[in-house]
Amino acid sequence: MGEKMKKRTGLFAGAIMFVLTMVLGVHLGIKYTVDYAVGSDATRKALNWSSYLITRMPDLPTLIETGRPNKQQIQKIQTTSEVGDVFRFKLFNASGNLVLISDELAKNLEAGARGDHSGKAAKVLSTGKNQVSLNDGTKKKNRPDLYVEAYVPVMGQAGKILGVVEVYLDQTATSVLFHRLFNLLAIAIAAVLAFAFGLPYLAFLKKNQQEQQSRNKANYLAKFDQLAKVLNRSGLMEQLRTRGLKSDFDLSKASVIFFDADHFKTINDTFGHKAGDAFLTHIGQSITESLEADDLVGRLGGDEFLVVASRETVEDIHALVEKIQSRVSSPLRFEGSTIIGHLSIGIHMGDGEEMSIEDRMQKADVALYQAKFEGRNTYRTFTHEMQVNALRRRTVEAAILSGLEEDRFEVYYQPLLHQKSKQCAGFEALLRLKDKDGNSITPTEFIPVAESMGQICTIGSWVLKTAIEAVASWPSDYFISVNLSARQFDDGSLVPLVTRILKEANVDPTRLELEVTESLLMDNTDSISAQLESLRELGVKLSLDDFGTGYSSLGYLWQFGFDKLKIDRSFILGLDHNTEKASEILDTIILLGHRLDMTVTAEGIETEFQEKILSDLECDHFQGFLFGRPMPASELAPYFLSLIDRGEKEQSEEIIAHQA
Repeated sequence: MGEKMKKRTGLFAGAIMFVLTMVLGVHLGIKYTVDYAVGSDATRKALNWSSYLITRMPDLPTLIETGRPNKQQIQKIQTTSEVGDVFRFKLFNASGNLVLISDELAKNLEAGARGDHSGKAAKVLSTGKNQVSLNDGTKKKNRPDLYVEAYVPVMGQAGKILGVVEVYLDQTATSVLFHRLFNLLAIAIAAVLAFAFGLPYLAFLKKNQQEQQSRNKANYLAKFDQLAKVLNRSGLMEQLRTRGLKSDFDLSKASVIFFDADHFKTINDTFGHKAGDAFLTHIGQSITESLEADDLVGRLGGDEFLVVASRETVEDIHALVEKIQSRVSSPLRFEGSTIIGHLSIGIHMGDGEEMSIEDRMQKADVALYQAKFEGRNTYRTFTHEMQVNALRRRTVEAAILSGLEEDRFEVYYQPLLHQKSKQCAGFEALLRLKDKDGNSITPTEFIPVAESMGQICTIGSWVLKTAIEAVASWPSDYFISVNLSARQFDDGSLVPLVTRILKEANVDPTRLELEVTESLLMDNTDSISAQLESLRELGVKLSLDDFGTGYSSLGYLWQFGFDKLKIDRSFILGLDHNTEKASEILDTIILLGHRLDMTVTAEGIETEFQEKILSDLECDHFQGFLFGRPMPASELAPYFLSLIDRGEKEQSEEIIAHQA
């Protein structure tokens, strides 16, 4: 009995020891398993999110170089913190110096804080390998209880290391989850066999679910534009590729439609960037609400959107874009302000021709370009002629942009003669431009393009300066006439500019004549009226150009007090076709100008027949190829010498005639 008791006691003790050993072994095994799982999970997350930051951060090389994030990069930093466990990251440049700390963007890094104190960034730069470590943060200020610290190289396109990103991820929740579940398992060792597979599996599912949610959210951010609530460029292209593999979708028969917000910069400048963002959201919503289920829409960046839509007819596509136009043009209320914006739209219709989406986007962009050129807030459909015109326009734009720097602009001077004496009275400054091959581009072609590009004011200022400096070197009885663009009146800087140039060149203001067209006066704003009056007070002469071609010419003459009117050359050409009628009209115009104490100039005179009639009608100044073609500044000196020689000859002939 005693031996049995001892044996039973021994077996019981052995069982207890076995159970304790099993419990201890399970506990140690669980601890090792948990630490390994947490470490592996931390490493994977760190590398995944480091890769996410590197591939998704806009213009990361510039950020690494400067350490100063722009608005878009700040938004991406904030988004990263929202979709993952990243609570902080740092950027080191290619020299191993710290340039940015994500949660200290508003602070300037002190010199002592720029170093690589752990040396891990330098190690990554030298080896190109990741450095990942799991750390205990319980005794560290501003750190989670458990976090991973990963140093990952940032690679450039050519395989060169641009810098290092150091990412901090919070692993506390994951660690707590694992320890809690497995510690309960260890305590309930009697149920180990029942739950040995169940609980870890549930934990695994939970962890996978969390990771899947993070991946889904990251994937969503990678393919969707959060502002406009539509696909981004990457997501749109992926959808198009996916659709292209399906037999029920034929991209060649779908229409590609380009949308661009008109004067979006003005909206941002007037109402602020938040209002601009709200307007982009408004555009995205307006487009989305107008589409059918199978249509695709994406924001390509900035204020550009692309739609791929299939419709039965051209009229259906036009109805679609008009519907979107109407929705976008409806007033948008934002923080007490009313924003009204419009769209320019380019369409490339699907006609079944096999063509890449990139080529079709380019053609839709050409049509969009044409819509903007024709006044915006409209749509145009691509044609081959349009593409030829677009290429030509881009050639002209390139010549304009480089014109001043590369001396492609030049001022020519065409003489104006007194009607009675046929002596030179002055010159009109005429702008000329050559492309990169030295071919001339006519003013009628490049002036409208320069105005649409916003370059005309810069060019106009240069012309004013060049012409006024030229007249300063001429005999004092000659004047210079310069054409003005309506855009030069927009910002109110014209009068100070003219005043300054005249003063610097030491030119009498009465020797400057500024020509404006009736299209400018049709706006008749208080600002334009005030600027014209200031120019008159300065002593500058004002001339109404192309008289007779506008809508309210007579009203302009007395309202703005012009000193001169120039008869449009179309009336002069009329003398060759209907002499009697054209003469009557010219007589009326000249008589009207003289009654208003104005000098009258006829431009475009090419024949002696035209000259004879205008002389009989007592027109004051003559201008045209009959009296001299526009000439560069280099030919002015010989021209002046010829005038002197001709004047001396005429004077001698008068003396001889008088003596006889």
